[in-house]
This record gives sequence, C-alpha cells and structure tokens, in this order.
Amino acid sequence: MNNHRGRILPACFVVAVVAFGWYAIQTVRPPDCEVTVSAFADGDGQPLPEGGEEVTWGELDERAYQDLVASGRCEPPAARWRHWLS
Repeated sequence: MNNHRGRILPACFVVAVVAFGWYAIQTVRPPDCEVTVSAFADGDGQPLPEGGEEVTWGELDERAYQDLVASGRCEPPAARWRHWLS
C-alpha cells in the first residue's frame, strides 16, 4: 500500500503542475479592456442578421474587441500569466 502512495503523490503533483501551466499559457484579453456590444435582437434574443448573414453575440463581441485593438485602445490578447505580472 505504501508503494502505491509513493507513486500516486508525485503523479498528482505532476498533473497539477501541467494543468496549472496549461491554464497560465492560455491566451486571454487584458482584464482592463471592456467591450460593449449593442445590436437589434429578434424575439429569441439573438442579434438580427447583418448584410443577410447570421451573426452571434460572440462574433459581435470579438469584432468590437478587434476594432479596439486596431485603434490602440486595448492591448492584443496575451498569455494569462503576463496579466498576473501587471
């Protein structure tokens, strides 16, 4: 029984370190960049099509964020750990 515990604890530690590392390197938007989206919506709360093409709130949000990045009002996405240092 002790032999199994001796193997399980290091394995759990390695899994935890790998999971934390994966979480830390994920690309995210800067926390101080707020994006506001407005659009006309249908009865289900979904945005109305633009130019005859269906759009989602996520697509509208991403488009607005990219416009803010292009205008220099927001920083581009970076690894999550970089935001922890600022």
